[in-house]
Amino acid sequence: MLRTLALAMIAVTLGACGEHEKLARYREPRDGWTVSYPVSMIPRAIGYSKGMLSDRGVVISSSPRVRVTDEAAFSRFPRDAVAFGLFRSFGGPAAGAGEAGDTFPLDRAAFTPVRGAPPPKLEHDMTMGGSRWAVRVWFGPDASSEDKEKVWRIVRSIRFPQH
Repeated sequence: MLRTLALAMIAVTLGACGEHEKLARYREPRDGWTVSYPVSMIPRAIGYSKGMLSDRGVVISSSPRVRVTDEAAFSRFPRDAVAFGLFRSFGGPAAGAGEAGDTFPLDRAAFTPVRGAPPPKLEHDMTMGGSRWAVRVWFGPDASSEDKEKVWRIVRSIRFPQH
């Protein structure tokens, strides 16, 4: 009986811990990069083109109330929501030739705040395989520490295929 109770306590503790939440994997079909995200979060593929500029990628948000446009802007972002985005850019200035790229997993210290961007956004730009990439995270002002940590776990899960 005591052993059964101890096992039940461990199961409840693991189930309540964000580190052990069941994960899903998003794979970008053309570029092959992947991220892992909690199954409680919602992915949305993003792609747009304006003139000679275009982006494609994903936004993964914590709430079905988040409304994101194809340009990765938000028409609605609840105060308690969080989101992650990874985008590849095409057109515009060429990516830096010969840049070594970033070391993975990315560290949150590599992100810089973007002023005047509602909702509050942190961003990291990088070059991989001669292409320009942007990693963005958004945190509503009332977002929980647990939800913010979920986003940083997604950031750490970014994987690019080896060419």
